[in-house]
Amino acid sequence: MTEDKILWTARYAEGDLSEEETLQYEDLLRHDQELKEHLLDYHDAHGSLRMFMAYDNERNALVAGIKELNDKYFISEAETEPAPVEVKKIKTVKLSGYLRWVSGVAAVLVVGLLVWSPWKADLYEQYYGTPSMSVTERGTSKTDLDEAAALFNAKKYNEAKFLLAKLHASNSSNAIITYYFAISLLETDEVAKSRLLLEDLFQGESVYKNDAAYVMAMSYLKEGKESDAKFWLEKVANGTVQYEKAQELLKKL
Repeated sequence: MTEDKILWTARYAEGDLSEEETLQYEDLLRHDQELKEHLLDYHDAHGSLRMFMAYDNERNALVAGIKELNDKYFISEAETEPAPVEVKKIKTVKLSGYLRWVSGVAAVLVVGLLVWSPWKADLYEQYYGTPSMSVTERGTSKTDLDEAAALFNAKKYNEAKFLLAKLHASNSSNAIITYYFAISLLETDEVAKSRLLLEDLFQGESVYKNDAAYVMAMSYLKEGKESDAKFWLEKVANGTVQYEKAQELLKKL
């Protein structure tokens, strides 16, 4: 879980992990992008926050916030006695291993990171809304493409995906089919396949070229991979529908 990784990162940065725990953390750090970002965020905030704490005349408010965090995530030694059978067992952590950093700058950084993570998720919700699939009317009889659009717009992405897969197999050069097939894959957690299609669209010259770059960026933002999200946001061309949103979001990342 994200909160566990944040607390683990704080302990690592403050030197509170055992040798074995440190090796485990560093081993995971090699391939866990989220963990890398937590560590970078921690170090980026560390210097400026120490300065802030040194000169802040309203530190009592921060201490109160730290105490609330302490009550939520930690327990004292006296509270570790076995609970009666009827009491539901909850996850607990002894306070003794955290005393040095939980009452200082490190604890404030943990508070900041716990707030920062949902804020990043809010950015995804704010800047990405699944587009509606529009199909030009050709006549009175419904086609598979019409049916796929109806399912897609009803947010029945699994059902839409199968129809769009069939259409894409028979006409892979059709940009509208490729674009919405890619999004239906993204919405059903087939991210790798979705990105292959989006990259193909971006490499082409269809009207969905820049939309594909923007959706690609959103797919990375949803995973918390900011550097990859920025990479694709920067590819959205000036003068296109998504350009202003892309530039606004870049300033916030």
